[in-house]
Amino acid sequence: MPEMRNHHQTTVLGPLSHWMEHYSRRQQFRRIAKTLLAERDEILLDLGYERREILSAMHLPLRSDALKYLESHRSK
Repeated sequence: MPEMRNHHQTTVLGPLSHWMEHYSRRQQFRRIAKTLLAERDEILLDLGYERREILSAMHLPLRSDALKYLESHRSK
């Protein structure tokens, strides 16, 4: 019986745990982005970022990986 209960809990909590994971990743990204946005534009450019790209990444839908988006738009 415990196996059925665990399976049921996994099924019910599946979407919720995915949402929590996405939310947690976005919160981590927001902390990083806020730190970057506090820097001068010259510093951001030296790091390969543009302020507008960081702001765009912060406004992506929750399921989108903002860090991957930012890295794919990073100037080299």
